[in-house]
Amino acid sequence: MNEKFNAAKGAFDLISKHNESIKIGIGTGSTSDFFTKNFLPKLRDKIKSIYSSSLKTSGYLEELGFVVDDLDLNPELDFYVDGADEVDTNHFLIKGGGGAHYMEKRVASKANKFICIVDSSKHVNKLGAFPLPLEVEKNKLESVLTSCKKFGNATIRKDLSDNKNYLIDLHNLVIDDPLYYEKLFQKIDGVIEVGIFAEHKPHIVVTGFDYGYELKES
Repeated sequence: MNEKFNAAKGAFDLISKHNESIKIGIGTGSTSDFFTKNFLPKLRDKIKSIYSSSLKTSGYLEELGFVVDDLDLNPELDFYVDGADEVDTNHFLIKGGGGAHYMEKRVASKANKFICIVDSSKHVNKLGAFPLPLEVEKNKLESVLTSCKKFGNATIRKDLSDNKNYLIDLHNLVIDDPLYYEKLFQKIDGVIEVGIFAEHKPHIVVTGFDYGYELKES
């Protein structure tokens, strides 16, 4: 069986044990899509409200007949299910390969249980082999690129974020202290959000393998 499918099944098995109705957030990316398409409909009767981390995910949810609720109402979520581009040994993450890390972090910050679902290839000893995404204000792009030069080579994506901001990727940065680097990049004028999830790292990581899944709490 597919590793991503098995990781998504692990999240489903966890949430299925919850006896009460739930408020749930859904992430963006290929692994979270497995959860959305294969398992979320099976939870329909449990779901009180549902929240999305991107326009793409909202589209999938609406196709499945769900009504996406407004995150600006400041809900407290029972669960947030999302993938990651890298997971280190302390369960700190790099996210944002799909350019949705600003909203993903907003949703994660409101969840009592952030369940991160990944295939086995996403585990690393230190973050940074995957380029670090930054969402950047349009009128601050050049100054942010200048600030990032000392950290490594930065490339600009062709596509804008859902919020119509620039997305840049910082290459070859070894992130040996994720919380430090998260705070450091957040302080750069013009950076809206960085794809390091240290302050809001997952409570549970579910890793999919060919034979099933393994679950570890942070």
